[in-house]
Amino acid sequence: MELRSPASTDEALRWLRASTFTIDTPANRARLAADSLERTFDKGHRRPDLVWAATEGEHVRGLVAARDFGEVRLVDVLCLPDDQEASAGLLRQATEWALPSDEAEVSFGGPAERPLEDPRVQAVLGPLAALAWRVLVTRRHYELPSDALTARATPGLRLERAAPGDEDRLASLLERVLPGSLDVRDQLAVAEHGLEIAAQRWARELLQADPIDCIRFAVEESPDGRRDAGMVSWITLPSGTGLVLQVGVAEPHRGRGLGRELVAAATAELLESGAHTLIADTDDANVPMQRAFAAEGWHATESRIDLHLP
Repeated sequence: MELRSPASTDEALRWLRASTFTIDTPANRARLAADSLERTFDKGHRRPDLVWAATEGEHVRGLVAARDFGEVRLVDVLCLPDDQEASAGLLRQATEWALPSDEAEVSFGGPAERPLEDPRVQAVLGPLAALAWRVLVTRRHYELPSDALTARATPGLRLERAAPGDEDRLASLLERVLPGSLDVRDQLAVAEHGLEIAAQRWARELLQADPIDCIRFAVEESPDGRRDAGMVSWITLPSGTGLVLQVGVAEPHRGRGLGRELVAAATAELLESGAHTLIADTDDANVPMQRAFAAEGWHATESRIDLHLP
């Protein structure tokens, strides 16, 4: 079995589109949907040299890929071959690429309930652990057809679409969203970089991944003036898939149902845009956000398992 990367973008796309999965989940399949793949290649986040395959002749027996966001490098474990030596070789190549980055993560899907106990998940975690990867967080993943959701009106919620020039405004808001956040990544980013730098990095990552006009600011009016109380971002892909990308509530505004209002607003707008399938993730530890999604009719369909290099 030979380990190699595709010779061109066309070959990389062909391999990725034809890939099967060690653990077959809706999110794994969606990640390799045509519009999603083309978007990441067009943006330069995926490249042929970031695809590693175990091949026998013209047949691809195993596939690991990655996405490069500069400061953050993400490895996608798609399909590991039965050959343990080849499997370890693929993961080693991806790990060597990820190591120099400030932040390196592996992500793959698993069953909705008790994912870390599933034998298929353990078969992936074992060789990753041998390369020093450690489980960072498990997340609830939602993927539902629009007719299974009940969008609710959100009276009184004022949202303003972000525009070029709002980058500093976004970073300033995130600096008030990060304190007390229940998301593991937020906690680690603040511990490692400090609050101001962590907010700036988060803002850059959001803007690298999607256009700024995907972001909406939740604006609160008071006698003291206008203030951003939270943010939500969403996008409808050409395929008709609607993604809720981020939801954040500034610390002083928590506990009043704003997170639920933001989820409701995103849900309603995505349905209005014609999205026929809606997707979102939230950390297992973030119970308030899980409740916000549940209140709008969302149900978890699987787990996402993220690992990092400590």
